[in-house]
Amino acid sequence: MKILIIEDEQSSADRLKRMIEGEHELAGIATSNAEVRAFFTEQSKGDVDLILSDIQLGDGLSFESLRTVPSSLPIIFTTAYDEYAIQAFKFNSIDYLLKPIDAEELKAALVKVEGQRSTINGRLPSSTDAIAQLLASVKSQSIRYRERFLISYRDTFMVVPTNEVSHIGIKDGVVHLYTTTGKTHTLNTTLDELENQLDPARFIRANRQFIVNASAIEKLSTFFLGKMRIHLKDYPHTDIIISRDKVAAVKKWLDS
Repeated sequence: MKILIIEDEQSSADRLKRMIEGEHELAGIATSNAEVRAFFTEQSKGDVDLILSDIQLGDGLSFESLRTVPSSLPIIFTTAYDEYAIQAFKFNSIDYLLKPIDAEELKAALVKVEGQRSTINGRLPSSTDAIAQLLASVKSQSIRYRERFLISYRDTFMVVPTNEVSHIGIKDGVVHLYTTTGKTHTLNTTLDELENQLDPARFIRANRQFIVNASAIEKLSTFFLGKMRIHLKDYPHTDIIISRDKVAAVKKWLDS
């Protein structure tokens, strides 16, 4: 099958690409709704047999652009959404896989799609026809973001509410959580996964190394070449630099 991947996280897109290599053909990778629309404007309908799509893209929910793709195309969502949103997918009979994607689960889903195509002469019942209902259903759901972390500490487990998180950073390949009380904890996850789990109204991916809580920010200051620095209330010596391209977005986020 020729598969289009819709994913704005480079690491996740690369992982999905590796998973399908050797068994299926990559039709392309779209990182935004705009790129999805452009792909189907420029490509013929026969160029794609299946879509693997994330839900939350940088320019909105992928449902917005998926409503415009050929209605015969099957879609498997690769999502970090919680069970409330998942119920919407089940109701509309659209396959889904929860992040982090398990290789065996993806393989089983692809086999299922191939089986359905072979039994009905290469065409699947429309999945994108249900996107309009799905979009309305998901928008009406209260999306639940992570509210706490359960952290292993010696022979116990500590609970750290997200409102006590100052920032989360990666150093030497290890992800660390820094609390507003000055404590540091190690997390067994990635920043890409956490970015999807945390409320974007409260947390922002400042750069490739840091996710920051808005309530922990004291001020911004100018830096070299149009960049800016985030100053944290409880960690004055931590340097978090925002690229010039992201400065406007961070300012708008803080001013909302």
